[in-house]
Order: sequence, then C-alpha cells, then structure tokens
Amino acid sequence: MNEIATYGEPLDHHTHVGDLAKAWLEDAGGRLKPKTMQGYRSAVAASIVPILGKRVVSELRPSDVRRLHAAVFSRGVGASSVAGAHRALSAMLSFAVDEGMIARNVAESVDIPTQAPTNRDSLSRAETQSLLEDGDPRWALSLLSGARDGELRGLRIEDIDFDANVAHISWNLAEATSQHGCGGTCGYKRASNCPQRILDVAPNLESIPLEGRWVLVRPKSYKPRLVPLTQPLAGALRAHIEEDDGWNPHGLVWHRPQGTPLTNADMNSALRQALRRAGIKRPATVHWLRHTYTTMSEHAGIPWVVYSRISGHASEDISRRYTHQLEAEARDGIARLDAYLRERR
Repeated sequence: MNEIATYGEPLDHHTHVGDLAKAWLEDAGGRLKPKTMQGYRSAVAASIVPILGKRVVSELRPSDVRRLHAAVFSRGVGASSVAGAHRALSAMLSFAVDEGMIARNVAESVDIPTQAPTNRDSLSRAETQSLLEDGDPRWALSLLSGARDGELRGLRIEDIDFDANVAHISWNLAEATSQHGCGGTCGYKRASNCPQRILDVAPNLESIPLEGRWVLVRPKSYKPRLVPLTQPLAGALRAHIEEDDGWNPHGLVWHRPQGTPLTNADMNSALRQALRRAGIKRPATVHWLRHTYTTMSEHAGIPWVVYSRISGHASEDISRRYTHQLEAEARDGIARLDAYLRERR
C-alpha cells in the first residue's frame, strides 16, 4: 500500500538484473551508437550479469554497486573499466526507473571510483614541438584541433576544402556489430555468419557503411565541425593526399595500403613510431593528443569557448551564444596555438 501511495502503483519485485539487462540492451540498441553499445554489452556480459545478475532489481542497494566496483577491480583492471561498468549499470537502472520497475537509481548515489590524476595522458610543450616537427599531418591536425582518433580515421578527402583551408570534421569511423537479417532462419548462431546480416546501427544515427563492420557515423556531438587549417598543415595534407597512390575506395585521407580503414591499433602504432623518431620515450596513445590540445590551448591563452568548440568539447547551448565570435576567432585561435607550439623558448 505504501508503494501505491508513493508511486501510484506497486513496484516490480520479480525482475532480476539479468532479465533487465536483456530488455535494456534491446531498447538501447535502437538509439545508441555502435561503439557505445559495444561498451555496454561488454560491461553487461563481463561484469554486471556475472556479479549482480541474480539480484532482484528493486532490491539493489548502494552496497551492491560498491560490490560491483570491488569485483571488477579484483580482476586487476584499471579505474576506466570500473567506471564503464558503473555507467552501464546506471543507464540500465535509469531505464528501469522510466519503466516504473523501481523508484530510484541506486547507482546515482554511489561515486565512481577514480585514480589519482596523473600527467601521463598529455605531452609537454617540448614533446609536442618535437612531434610537430616529425611532419605527419595526422598528429598536427589532432594537436591543433583536438580531433578524436575515430574522427581522424574517418576523415575523407572530400571533407577538406583546400580553397578555404578548412577541414570538415563530419564523421567518426566506428566498428559495428552485426545482427541477423534473416529473422533467425539462416541456421547460424553468430549473426556475423548470416548471409543476410545487417550492421547493428541505431536507426536514428546518420551513417555511411564502408565495408565489413566499418561504418562512418556522425561525431559525438552529432554536429559537423569546421576546423581552420594553418598554411603549413594544409600544405602537408595536400602533399600527403597527392603522394598517396594506393587503393583508396572510400576516399579516406588515411587508410591501410589495401584501402581498408585504419584501426585504433594502427594509429597508436604509427604514433609510437613517430614518438620514437622525435626522441619521446613515453608510451602515448592518440587520445593523449586530444588532452594535449586542451592543455596547450589553455597555456596559449585561447578562450575556452573558442578551443572547446573547435574540438567538440563545448555544449551546444554554450556555443550557440557565441557562434559569430567563434567563426571569427577560431582561425586566429588555431594560428595562435600553432605559433605557441612552434616557438622555441
């Protein structure tokens, strides 16, 4: 009776976490990006269901969330894996709240464990200068725009306007899972073996299939970004494209010799080689370059609203108020950042 008085109906005291996870993933698969769904499915299969799957959803307590954290940490993984499991659980419980199964999301009352901040995820100014001198326009574009790994790998030749010296960061390269397109009649258990398989991409996402599991989807902000190019960077990009005589059926700026898209591992391997040539011994990844962009922009004195809009960090509400200012100042901001990084102290 108390539940009816408080919530208008009795809560669900029968559904287990494992059953909720299945229903939630089915619902979320029609709305979310492939990479997001891959992370959620992995967290559900590896952590949430094995640890909490038999618990009744409405009986979950904050102590259960902390137990999930401890169990994931016990595998020897880092805080990012624990945070991924927490976010997946929280999203799943929010779905249960919306469905009237539970009254509150207990995951929201528990802090996500974090590691102590370190400086290992950003290059120093001197290291950044050395990397820029290596001459690869991939790293220059990332360092001067904060472009994400998938955005670099998904950049097409047609997205660069050399007349205006502007790059349109319009797509993110993603690896989608497959689902049966036969209605379950092909006889194969794995959807990837189905002769009529289709990519598992949410229907509300604008996307371009390339080949196999590779697909271009709109970037995280859902809004293409215009990135002004410095003259040296535009020249390096033009030279790279003109010198590329390999098979390139998708028109990608960077690709494998056989024309297939680059993987994240390919990019990190290329970056490590560039770092070695530059005399940098730290094991950086491409994601470091995005952090480096933010750090160096702050040090160069570029207004946050300018550099965050270029990189896609700014919220749409904030950026909309400064649209004209951003269009006028973005090119100047990148020029200032380039000068700051190349200036020897």
